[in-house]
Amino acid sequence: MKIAVIFDAETGAGGGYFQSLKSALLLKKLENNSINFSYITPHNQTFTKLKNEKLNTIFFKDILLTRIFYQLSQSYFCQIFLSLFKFKNPFVKFLKKNNFDFVIFLGPSWFIKVCDGYNFISSTYDINFKLDNYFPEYESSRLFESKNLIVKKSVNRAFKILVDTERSKKELMKLYNCPEKKIVVQAFTPSLPSAEKNIDKQKVISDLGLENKKFLFYPARFWSHKNHKYIIDAIKILDKKKYDINIVFCGSASDKDNLDYIKKKISDNGLNNYFFIYNFITDEEVTVLYKNCAALVMPTYVARSTLPLYEAFYFKTPVFYSKGVLDEKLEKLVTPIDLNDPQDLSDKISDLLTDKLETADKVNSALKYYNENCSEAVFLNNYKKIIDDYIYLSQRWKK
Repeated sequence: MKIAVIFDAETGAGGGYFQSLKSALLLKKLENNSINFSYITPHNQTFTKLKNEKLNTIFFKDILLTRIFYQLSQSYFCQIFLSLFKFKNPFVKFLKKNNFDFVIFLGPSWFIKVCDGYNFISSTYDINFKLDNYFPEYESSRLFESKNLIVKKSVNRAFKILVDTERSKKELMKLYNCPEKKIVVQAFTPSLPSAEKNIDKQKVISDLGLENKKFLFYPARFWSHKNHKYIIDAIKILDKKKYDINIVFCGSASDKDNLDYIKKKISDNGLNNYFFIYNFITDEEVTVLYKNCAALVMPTYVARSTLPLYEAFYFKTPVFYSKGVLDEKLEKLVTPIDLNDPQDLSDKISDLLTDKLETADKVNSALKYYNENCSEAVFLNNYKKIIDDYIYLSQRWKK
């Protein structure tokens, strides 16, 4: 069976890109005499990265034609025009030309809307636009409708849909009336464990300017729903003469408008000496930050789970996470923080730094959860079962 793996994330796109890359590298391990993967992307830098990873990569160049076809196909009269001039779906034409039998989308992708006549696996890790659409990054009606149509198409046509948590599964069933049997829960699978070897920890810490500093870590893009301001407010309240602590932010420089806002808030509150802000950094640097930070802090409003959460689990790093956002199972593994009260985080930082906060049982249980749900073996078993089930069913019709 020849399978097209659609990699529609651009480099610099944050956790979505890194999760897709990890998934692509893992899928390669399932190749055998009867299963072959080709990795398809319309993004130049992603194409180069995948080729460098020795993956069988094909560049899809007809993205503009595909978008034109899609827009025209939404009108009945334009459908007549398309039929009259035999203007066929360029994406489907590409899949047929390359003799693909099945399609895997590694993440949310616009191409799901034009994946007609092919069975596919979709990954629906983000339906927060449906629940929390008051944030600026979700306010575009065009973006909302596009995301909404992608999820609807997945529910209606996908062979299986991957979600990250049981809570996401329940929300997909409730908001989109998705059949339960179509959904597979697959937690994010971090790539950082492979970056642990041969790291010069002291050099990394020195290069980042963090020698002899205690710090909290928040790796996230600077979108408003990531709620960096909450941490600023908490540090403003904290008795800094009594508690010596710094904050490390790292995220995409492309979120420039909100990043400037965050920097201004830090400066306006006289906190420049307490915050370190970096753009995307290497896996080796992130690994060192996890292993040396006092805790991961994630005051996000929307994420049911994130790559940093599971990365922290792997490294046995204590986690402060938004109260009421995670699954019940996951919330037991973190220290919940009240997003309506920065004093709550400030108090918990104080307790952490004075060893009053119990974290040992949580981090041990979190590592166990990671091994049972996020390991490479779990990922491969889930995908192997889905592909094997599809191959078995596909024997019922002529190729």
